[in-house]
Amino acid sequence: MQRKAYIMKLCLVVPCPPPYGGIANWTAMISNYMEGNSNIDFSIINTAISKRSTDGRTLFDRIVGSGFDMLKKGKQLNKHIKNDKLDVIHMTTSGQLAIIRDIILLKIAKKHNIPIVYHLRFGRVREISKKNTKEWRLLARAIKLASTTIAIDCTTFNELRKRSPDSNISYIPNPIDIRTLPQRSEMGDQTIVFLGWVIKTKGIEELLTAWQQVYKKHNNWSLKIVGPYQTQYYEELRAVYSFGGVRMMGEKSHDEAMEILNRSSIFILPSYTEGFPNAVLEAMALGKPVIATRVGAIPDILADGCGMLIRPRCTSDIADALDQLIVDPAQRKKLAGKAYEKLLKEYTMETVFEKYLSVWKSLCANAPT
Repeated sequence: MQRKAYIMKLCLVVPCPPPYGGIANWTAMISNYMEGNSNIDFSIINTAISKRSTDGRTLFDRIVGSGFDMLKKGKQLNKHIKNDKLDVIHMTTSGQLAIIRDIILLKIAKKHNIPIVYHLRFGRVREISKKNTKEWRLLARAIKLASTTIAIDCTTFNELRKRSPDSNISYIPNPIDIRTLPQRSEMGDQTIVFLGWVIKTKGIEELLTAWQQVYKKHNNWSLKIVGPYQTQYYEELRAVYSFGGVRMMGEKSHDEAMEILNRSSIFILPSYTEGFPNAVLEAMALGKPVIATRVGAIPDILADGCGMLIRPRCTSDIADALDQLIVDPAQRKKLAGKAYEKLLKEYTMETVFEKYLSVWKSLCANAPT
């Protein structure tokens, strides 16, 4: 008699688009990829917030709204455990107040003996652990409740190994599914693209300051800023900075954003803090040289000459890097080529998904009955 194939029951506790963002895009990508896997039966509990900071999210929304959301997600998880007979749960987190919700859900999973993967999607772990902040103490508690914790950058991985030596910690970078991207354009126009939320911590103000200097020398180039923004913040920026050569594109669908990026010649992300920005991988996949700050997983991604690393909050670094790449097409081509080779070797969906699958299978095999 032929043995029936084992089907893993997986529950993703993750934010789904819309709104679009790094983790939500990851959710869409991983879900689409698993649709073709007949050995995984997955369900999703959507943890996306109803309002973002760019939508005018208030402290009241964060505290009161989050409280109701915790109760709702707890009920949903209990229902999934009861009805779906789950084998494993995979939960992503962006930290901060969301960790309180995570702890509640982790306790529910532990009560029912369901193994759970806790996937850290932010790059501030070393900073908060050294300062022993409330956020770190909550995070340390959540990590102890989890069956295994995934770090997306080497700095976080090493810090957690040191701070939580008894916990099961894995390092797995983010993937990219290059099949969903447009065909690479070999000839970009004279455009620099920023892709992300238009907020202060993304380095927007330093970028605009540096661009004023760069545009004086290279006024045949333009800067496209793609991403959601608050009207009030945009008006504040307009009052302070010259927008010569700047195009505010607003929020775009993922496909539209990729087409804009594909037609450009340089990608820049001058954030103060990041986890593992998908936009950097997308730029690499589309053959664009990348300028980005030394935060989160970015130093890992752009190591070995795969991009230009700059200091956060440093206007002069931004201006110098842009000037270098604008005047040197050969350097642009060299950086883009090395980055593309590295992406194919380390960050494709096929490569990274096998690492997720290995973690899930290991937890299922060792789960208490």
